[in-house]
Amino acid sequence: MILRNISWLALGQVVRLVLGLLTGAWLTRTIGPAQNGLLGTAMVIGALTGFFADFGIRQVLIKELATHPDRAPILFGTAARISTLLGIVMFGVACLLSWLWGGDRMLVLGFVLGLPLFLNGWLTVLSRWDANHEAHRTAKLGLIANFISSAAKVVCVLTGANLVFAALTFALDNLIGALVALSWAAKRGWTKDLWHWDATFARSLLRDALPLFLSHCGTLLLLRIDQLMVFRIAGEGEAGIYAAATRLSEVVYAISPILTITFLPRLSESFKMNSLRYRRQCQLLFGTLTLIAYASVLSWWALGPWLVSWLYGSAFAAASNIILVHCIAALPYLHGELRNSLLVVEGKSYSGAKAALVGVVMNAGLNAWWIPTHGALGAAWATVVTYSLVWFGGSLIMPTLRHIGWHQLRSLLSPLWIWQPTQWQSFKYEPTATPRPLVVEPLHPL
Repeated sequence: MILRNISWLALGQVVRLVLGLLTGAWLTRTIGPAQNGLLGTAMVIGALTGFFADFGIRQVLIKELATHPDRAPILFGTAARISTLLGIVMFGVACLLSWLWGGDRMLVLGFVLGLPLFLNGWLTVLSRWDANHEAHRTAKLGLIANFISSAAKVVCVLTGANLVFAALTFALDNLIGALVALSWAAKRGWTKDLWHWDATFARSLLRDALPLFLSHCGTLLLLRIDQLMVFRIAGEGEAGIYAAATRLSEVVYAISPILTITFLPRLSESFKMNSLRYRRQCQLLFGTLTLIAYASVLSWWALGPWLVSWLYGSAFAAASNIILVHCIAALPYLHGELRNSLLVVEGKSYSGAKAALVGVVMNAGLNAWWIPTHGALGAAWATVVTYSLVWFGGSLIMPTLRHIGWHQLRSLLSPLWIWQPTQWQSFKYEPTATPRPLVVEPLHPL
């Protein structure tokens, strides 16, 4: 089951990255740095409001559905209603923020990019698939949506690359995905579950999702605040170059959702049933991500300048130096994403939230200091420094995260041990006779 899911997810991400990279680069090259800065900043606002609409519910729902499959209809219906309401509210917020940040031109882009928020409840369908170890359905859905979106980008370029049309091509990924997922759920009979509502579970879901939301909120702000600040401090052109560079260096970030979606249900089971197996699984996943990050950094150092010239042209030549710096952030980022997922399993998400929110303040300060002098390159250095301190330093400094920090440190030597074929045996399902009780960290205010 795991092999099938991870194969489909990997295939989906590869196709998505190749098609998205090529068509997105062609579109970026056509519209130029200034318009790319406007569109890229509007997309950042869309990503932020989309994350707020999710509110961390998806991962918590996967864990709940995996551990309480008998209550699936009630859990699914309650979460779907909450997600839909959050999506409608955040659509209005997306339009307001777009107008405040970039005026009327960005307002139009924000409106188009925010349209999928009306169908935000579709994310609960994905959670139900993933909890049932059917993540391959999520991958197949992504392939369908990506093919349509990529075709729309080609049409956009050939017809003159209108900026509003360009925004719609990016929104199509979620729009198509939502329509297909909801149609499939209706065919399976899940729509009748939408009538279920459990106020107790709703409160529990929001309470458990809050620390995850805060933790991921810090993560997303760390990812995207630099784009917003480059746009405000250095202007549209510099923001467009920065957006083009990070779109390439962040390609490897797509690995994290594959591992999280595939292994989160199994990690949840192991944490409750067998602590030794859980620790082995954690070490293996950190080691795998470390190897991927090493390969990414070496690839960009060797091929980055050539790829920028080939994909974007001379107008984006300054993106080469940005990529050479920004790609270093892949290692701490991938570790941070896995750490956030482990903290969800362990019920300690508030610890990750504290570290991430401190990092946001640190990153904003470094951006304000370095962008006026060094432009987009300063934002890249601020990202590397902040990510490393938050997702490596924080794991070793905070007592509640230190056990994960040791896994992270050991993973730096993963080329020496991860090649052993017996490593993945820890993911075989072997239930123990006496489950270990789930230990949940008490909730404390930030």
